[in-house]
Amino acid sequence: MKTKSTLSLTLVAAACLSACGGGGESSGSATGAATEGTATALAANTAATSAVTADGRVVTLVKVSETRVSRTVFDYVFNIEVKNNASALTNGVAQLTGAGSGTTVMRGNVPLGAVEANGTARPFGTITLRHDRSLPFDAAALVWTVANLSTPVNQATVPAEVAAAAARISADPQVKALLDDQSTPTAAKSRWNQFLELVRIPSPSREEYRSAAEIHRRMVNEWGFAPNEVMTRADGQLAGSDVQIVDGQPVYNACVMIKGSYSSRADAQSYKGQFPKVLLEGHIDVVNPETQPPATDPWNHIKLQPYSQAVVETPAQLAAIPTELSFDASNRIVENSEYNVASQWFTNATAAQNGGGVRIYVPGYGDMMSSTSNGFVLAAAMKKHKIKPVYDIWICGTAGEEGKGNLAGMKQLYGFDQALGTGSNPLNFVANFGLEGGGIVNFLGSYRFEMRFKAPASPGPGRPSAAEAMAAAIARIADVKAPQEQRPNAPRTTYTVGRASCEPVPAGGSVVPSCSIEVDMRSPQVDTLNEIRSVIEPMFQAGVTAENARYGRANGSAEAVTMQLDWYGLRPAYVAQSVDNPAVHAGLQSGIATGASSTLTVSTGSSSLNDNVPANTGVPTWQFSLASNAAGAGGHAFWEWGTRGSPTVEVQRMHRTLTGILTVAGFHAADGSIVQPAAGPIGRRTREAAR
Repeated sequence: MKTKSTLSLTLVAAACLSACGGGGESSGSATGAATEGTATALAANTAATSAVTADGRVVTLVKVSETRVSRTVFDYVFNIEVKNNASALTNGVAQLTGAGSGTTVMRGNVPLGAVEANGTARPFGTITLRHDRSLPFDAAALVWTVANLSTPVNQATVPAEVAAAAARISADPQVKALLDDQSTPTAAKSRWNQFLELVRIPSPSREEYRSAAEIHRRMVNEWGFAPNEVMTRADGQLAGSDVQIVDGQPVYNACVMIKGSYSSRADAQSYKGQFPKVLLEGHIDVVNPETQPPATDPWNHIKLQPYSQAVVETPAQLAAIPTELSFDASNRIVENSEYNVASQWFTNATAAQNGGGVRIYVPGYGDMMSSTSNGFVLAAAMKKHKIKPVYDIWICGTAGEEGKGNLAGMKQLYGFDQALGTGSNPLNFVANFGLEGGGIVNFLGSYRFEMRFKAPASPGPGRPSAAEAMAAAIARIADVKAPQEQRPNAPRTTYTVGRASCEPVPAGGSVVPSCSIEVDMRSPQVDTLNEIRSVIEPMFQAGVTAENARYGRANGSAEAVTMQLDWYGLRPAYVAQSVDNPAVHAGLQSGIATGASSTLTVSTGSSSLNDNVPANTGVPTWQFSLASNAAGAGGHAFWEWGTRGSPTVEVQRMHRTLTGILTVAGFHAADGSIVQPAAGPIGRRTREAAR
């Protein structure tokens, strides 16, 4: 059912614009404009007001943030609040469809979902206006529509040309030849061996240089790529990016390029000299070990354990398992009896348990070297079979997804400045495909802090305590109410004190030198994430102040406890405004074209992945998987394990992934025709690249 209504919005912001409504009826949807107020720059201060529409709806926009894009251009992000009239909305959507000179609607679609009669909706979605403040803002030029959709907001509408492209690509003889080649026992064995040899290399987050170096070596020496097709360097530098250092450290990505034909076209467009690219990436880092092992024992030991035994509970139990895989001096797997047992594949855990399968313990087994390694297998196969895209395709092993990695690899690739919270997309990616599976389009953002409380520089009896200051801060944090506890319909926002520890008292001493806490705050929406941060962050210092005050010591004095920030992490939040974009279309339609899936509906859940960065930057994203594991557990734990799955499933997933990325990038088919790219040639960004 569709409703007839008029929707007009007043933009409400502490530093924004003046506007309130009017508008007229139309059949099936409502259109209107914010018409009241003079033309002003978006920076002008204005009082908060709400618009009452002709049919009685009250609609308000509340400013979330503003970000400077260039000297005069700013992005303004707003939440929407709708006070409904007596007509319920069952699947409502509000959309900003037009704006005046100097104003661009960057994101204007806000799903409302079900809104009961006379109820209030505060949806997660935001709109973004980009305005050039050298021009007056024309509030009257904002045009809105509101309607009840007949399909769910999480159901995509795939264009006919995209569906046709996916069908053609999935059946192309070149693609079929690649898949036939990968379906042989020889290829399956090669994939398995490569995975075992790569996962053996310890890759603690921010110390992935050994893995990256080995991948770089294989790109040229074994996988058929010329040095100029390797886009990253062992020292962490990435030509073309405006972010080379994250958290004061280099970034050890490993990327190779499948060159497309687009740059040779007479009508080719580029962003500051960068032609369009599609990214396929999986991360190469792990949480465990936290640091590189000693040179005397530099490799992961890949332990094998029968299913009849219990999963290990301690590192000592893991180390005590006597059976492990062997490697020669060149890091090649030794194909002995242990290898033969580990190489058996099964369809599921029950089959493995009943058929003599083993748990294969090694960090990164499932998260996620099994998928990333096969990403490079796919890259080498594309090179071997002369798969020719239109846009360039980059296949990357990315750094820093896990633990305190802070999404470093993606921040380099997308030019993401975490101090500004914006991405410049300097390499001009038009779509992003991750290799963590799931098809997620909403991404949990997080702020993570590690704060250290330090004993007085002049310690002694009757002085403040670092441990007590930490405890005082934790007590204050424990009393914080999350947004959803304070008002209805607020997105779920969580916070935890993940770790609290103190240094041991030195021999002969009596004072704890320092204590530290790690605090993690998460939300799918930027404004609630900022809201909880603004409450919690001051409590770190409040604990210090309270402890010093107990002993009558002034903050900053030699006899006072002090505090320092040891580490800060940002994963930018993102909630999809719409599921209709080239990456989602290709992700869904590739499943239909290859027989892997039949749905055009995406999950409404949220996750925290590498994809947070491109999605927040504005680049559409989707996730595939190239792994096949019969069973596994222990991701992020020292006891991570898996059991080999069907090689046939790996090839099926290659088929879908290849179909999806070529649908977006475009493809030179075997018959000489060209399947045109599903995405435009200029990627999105939230700030201009520094060149």
